[in-house]
Amino acid sequence: MPDSLRDKRILVGVCGSIAAFKAVELVRALVRAEADVTVAMTRSATKFVGRATFAAFTQHPVLLKQFPKDPTAGVPHVDVAELFDAVVIAPATANILGKTAHAVADDLLSTMLNIVECPVLFVPAMNYRMWRNPATQEAVAKLREWGRQVLDPDEGELATRHVGLGRFPEVDRIMGAIRELLGEEQQLAGKRVLVTAGPTREPLDPVRYLSNRSSGKMGYALAAVARDLGAEVTLVSGPVALGPVPGCRMVAIETAEELLGAVQEELDGQDVVIMAAAVADFQPESQAEGKISRSDKTASIAMKPTPYIIQSIRGQFQGTLVAFSLQGGSGLAPARDKLREQGADLLVVNRYDEAGAGFEAETNHVWILSAKGEEVELGPAPKKAIAREILQHIIPLME
Repeated sequence: MPDSLRDKRILVGVCGSIAAFKAVELVRALVRAEADVTVAMTRSATKFVGRATFAAFTQHPVLLKQFPKDPTAGVPHVDVAELFDAVVIAPATANILGKTAHAVADDLLSTMLNIVECPVLFVPAMNYRMWRNPATQEAVAKLREWGRQVLDPDEGELATRHVGLGRFPEVDRIMGAIRELLGEEQQLAGKRVLVTAGPTREPLDPVRYLSNRSSGKMGYALAAVARDLGAEVTLVSGPVALGPVPGCRMVAIETAEELLGAVQEELDGQDVVIMAAAVADFQPESQAEGKISRSDKTASIAMKPTPYIIQSIRGQFQGTLVAFSLQGGSGLAPARDKLREQGADLLVVNRYDEAGAGFEAETNHVWILSAKGEEVELGPAPKKAIAREILQHIIPLME
């Protein structure tokens, strides 16, 4: 699903730290989120990672020289002053923190940091003694006072085999900080959200299965928006033709029983569970050992209900539970009965008999029913917009 960082112009400044190789993963995450990324490096950073690596991922030349040989090329550190929506210095060394705090401009990156007026995020990574050095802490305090964002490094094993504060933060944490830097309100920061999406497949024989037309687009949109709002998201997905949602932990399942097992496995510690998957209602009582032959002319397959997942987890889960229901017709009475039966906090109803809604569509038209008797109609609108509205109805229930 489209990311909130899509088309954002981001400059990633890479400094001379052993953690420079981890900046490659950050750049890859930003590119997967469809941001327009340019990398600027210090000369010492090139001792750890080559420029060709970043150029290959970003499809942009790496900025390195403050004064290019070509006199017609302009002045790069001035030219870029208004090009970017955000600047992320990762890894940020004690050197760059100190230079920026004292307006030192002796290379391309430090000069650009003296000029850019867009939001700036520093991601420190260094030896724990360098981090706790009073001069480094004074520089950090000064930068924060000026409105620059400085992440605290993680604590853990460092390159020197020592353990302490100074480790390069996890990429997901940095991505959340970048989204917050660009104005995405982190309403779900610190929360854990579990989303199920897509269809299940119930095998008939080794080559055939029962399934449905769910594309997974609604569930994937919910996962993407929850991630954008700062949540730690686990996406349990049936077989779909969609790529992974960057920044979300993915768990692949196929059958309804596998879905139930995955949800139960991931349930502990979740604040919200959103059951957007289209679970098959029935499964064969047994799978045929071999391919069912057409030469048999007729075939009779005994069926049994699949596990009722929401009822199975309701007693195990004390957080906010959101169910989905696909129905035809215009009345909501069956949905109200289903909400009471399931014991969910919210039920999202969409229809299979409406064009531009339900399965496989890019848009949706839904009704949200709450356990308190409230009813809200949303759409028709793109599924990501619907997802954002659904989450805005979930957040007050968490509080």
